[in-house]
Amino acid sequence: MTKEQELFDDVGKWQRKILNGYWIVVLISLVSEIIALIIKMKLEPENVQNYLIYTMVIPTCVQVTLVTANELLERYYRKSRPYTIILTGTLIGAVLIYSNTTVIGIQYVMMIPMLIAAFQFTKKHLTFAFLMVIAELAIMYILFPLIWTHMTIFERFTLFYILSGEYLILVQLLHRGSDILERLIRTSRSEHDLLIKNTIMERLSKTDALTDLYNHRTFHEYLDHLIDYCATNTIPLQIAVIDIDNFKSINDTYGHAVGDIILKRVADILQQSLTSDEIIARYGGEEFAIIFPAKTLEQAFDICEHARESISQIDHMEMEGCRVTVSIGLSGYVHGMGKSRFFSDADSLLYQAKKEGKNKTVYPHD
Repeated sequence: MTKEQELFDDVGKWQRKILNGYWIVVLISLVSEIIALIIKMKLEPENVQNYLIYTMVIPTCVQVTLVTANELLERYYRKSRPYTIILTGTLIGAVLIYSNTTVIGIQYVMMIPMLIAAFQFTKKHLTFAFLMVIAELAIMYILFPLIWTHMTIFERFTLFYILSGEYLILVQLLHRGSDILERLIRTSRSEHDLLIKNTIMERLSKTDALTDLYNHRTFHEYLDHLIDYCATNTIPLQIAVIDIDNFKSINDTYGHAVGDIILKRVADILQQSLTSDEIIARYGGEEFAIIFPAKTLEQAFDICEHARESISQIDHMEMEGCRVTVSIGLSGYVHGMGKSRFFSDADSLLYQAKKEGKNKTVYPHD
């Protein structure tokens, strides 16, 4: 899901909540008017008809029409409509004021549209709501002066001051909210950057920069763990130590830059020859080591031979088409022998392969 879609869904969710709030306002207004109608039927039966038409039916129909229009827009015009939502709130407030002229302080219902505008988290929407509220009150003051007969001049100015004060307070709240949001974003970015740096540092501490294989330290960490695991669960474990033949001569003849290319290429071929179960590391210099968990000695030997043959068949243009070979010592773990002896056995078999002419794999069953 894109960020734009997430933002749209969030705005749509709040628009839905506001519309639900409008329906609640209409319902509360209707219930209040029904209660007032029952009282009026007992106290002022002669005014029931006018009350029913002009205070209940017409205002309620207007309010229901306004909210229903928004519901249709919500269903068929699925876009953010902050101005329509705010305008609907001011019109509902105007209807409530017009139909309840005898209710003292009913004009303060106009505070609600500005509170709704604050949900949009922008000053322009809040300013729009404030101007609409003032404009509607001014129009009603001119067209329906009877609405204001229950308010003194002082109370009318007080209403304006309170609405203006609400606007200024909400503006400051929006600024405060923006500041907090910016701080949260900066904190989140800092934590994200720190997580990335820690991940990179952890990877660098575990891998060799040239070959991107595990390094010497990580190899021994895995070897310690796998020796314990395989010994406990009676699972076979093999280790191979691999050395590039005549690598010093390559460096002396073609330079260390070419030597690095050969190291990287050999590392890639070795890694491609393995399955996801094996663990390979650059042990140091031109030497590599592979751990074979849950593999028999013969299975590990087949993998090593495949890798050795693949390496020996590559023509290296950096070396004028010459080829490179590797020698491999392969050893199996025997319960109780310990890590040092396990590794030294494979290392000894590597040197045996060197003495026997290089470019071969030697293991105890030769």
